[in-house]
Amino acid sequence: MKPFKFFLVTDTHYFEPSLGCSGEAFDDYMKNEMYYLAESSEIVKATFKKIAEDTEVDTVIIPGDLSKDGEKESHKSFVKELKKLKEAGKKVFVITAGHDYNDHPRGYKGKDFVPVEGTTLDDLYDLYYEFGYSEALSVDRQTLSYVAEVAEGVRMIAFNCDSADNVKGTIDERMLSWAKEQIDKAKEDGCFIFAINHYPIIPSVPVFDLIGDAHIKNWRKVASFLADNGVHLAMTGHMHIQSINEFYSESGNKFVDICTSCLVGSPAKYRKVTVEDEETVKVESIPVPEFRENTDGISTQRFFDSRAETAAVNRINRALNGGDGIVKSLKGVAKGNFNNKTLGQIGRMLCIKVDSELKDKKFTTFAGEIARDIFLGDQPYTKGTPEYETVSRVLKRFHPVISKVEKKLTKDGVTPNLAEMVLKTIGNDKGWSDNDAVIKLK
Repeated sequence: MKPFKFFLVTDTHYFEPSLGCSGEAFDDYMKNEMYYLAESSEIVKATFKKIAEDTEVDTVIIPGDLSKDGEKESHKSFVKELKKLKEAGKKVFVITAGHDYNDHPRGYKGKDFVPVEGTTLDDLYDLYYEFGYSEALSVDRQTLSYVAEVAEGVRMIAFNCDSADNVKGTIDERMLSWAKEQIDKAKEDGCFIFAINHYPIIPSVPVFDLIGDAHIKNWRKVASFLADNGVHLAMTGHMHIQSINEFYSESGNKFVDICTSCLVGSPAKYRKVTVEDEETVKVESIPVPEFRENTDGISTQRFFDSRAETAAVNRINRALNGGDGIVKSLKGVAKGNFNNKTLGQIGRMLCIKVDSELKDKKFTTFAGEIARDIFLGDQPYTKGTPEYETVSRVLKRFHPVISKVEKKLTKDGVTPNLAEMVLKTIGNDKGWSDNDAVIKLK
């Protein structure tokens, strides 16, 4: 096969601004949202313009969550932007996902949410027909999955695990049976084949393995199926994170999942992927370009990161609200400490050592930075850093409680090591970058 290059863009969450994105209701919603809504159309347009100007790469692949919440007008506007890419000579392939069809989407005006026209699954097939389906060698209409030859000798199997006719986040036996036929046909025709899917197939970081909506159901079974049938590579999104992970089936076959961040929220990256041959893939991450003259007086990257940090803190505070009796009281104490204490003060309360570099840092600031850096990929808090050592000491202090939780999470005779999972989540010790890497598939 000849080397094949493409741009990978995920989770554009395009929102048509004329539907309403201002006022009290909007501001309240955005307190907990980690990506930008009002600015999404500007960000998409700026990024697509930069992609259109690239003379080296002629293919763009987008694995789902194209719109904010299935607003019909958002889809229509987004399709216009896709058509501009085609007019610039790009081949465009998309799949849709859960945020793309909705009977009750909304806009935001004043103090109220404003109902707007939604989109059905059937609408999506028609809306995006010329961006994958029109060139498909096979379409599974039940899920809107398809297979297309995206370059000479290169086929892509586009799974839609987020359709109305299957359990959300599932690639079930029927889909695998359909996929087997398509994979076998590709191999008969001498084609290299890779996959795209909205949900990560491999959990992006270890703690996400405990979150059902953070990866496809039965992910080990699906990853093994693909690896054992000669599909060693998948492009995914959904979790708004930069990650590259590998998995080996029981037969020793390798599978690699490249998950890419939300385009319109931190870390606001897209990728240039080069399949050099059947064994080697090069991945480069590209930041969203400047999309307006003024981003509140800060850099474009800082503009994105600040929203992620603020939303992470607000989400923790929201989780610490509510409850009754003793639960409400305990949450109140925890919330007070979270918002008002420094790490040094927390350390003294728990009788643990906090590095001098961190003693004066507010707990909220620390939590926001940790959350931001998990999604940036290449998580920096590895063994020996002040952050790692502090988190490690906290986990040791709460070991009796954590042990009880681990027992409750035991499944199929396997008990998770929560402390190890947390530490591997905040520090990338995989030996390769989540952002820029040369990957061996076999």
